[in-house]
Amino acid sequence: MNIIKILVILILIYFVYRLVRIFSSRRMVESRERTQAGARSGGEDLVQDPCCGVYVPKSQSYSRQIEGQTLYFCSRECCDNYLERKK
Repeated sequence: MNIIKILVILILIYFVYRLVRIFSSRRMVESRERTQAGARSGGEDLVQDPCCGVYVPKSQSYSRQIEGQTLYFCSRECCDNYLERKK
């Protein structure tokens, strides 16, 4: 009877060990993905607004084709101001 108890305890310990490994590996993968996502967003190109001179991330800028050139602005208001000055 004692051997059966020892075997059951060893099997339970093994299953607990496997569960801990599964959850810790998932956490490591999630952490790595967050780190990589942060590195990607930190390496984004900045563009300078030709109207006010502010640098903004390219993905957050307001872009407009003007005279065959793509210009990037910090806001629509700066784009409108730039177009007014060009007239």
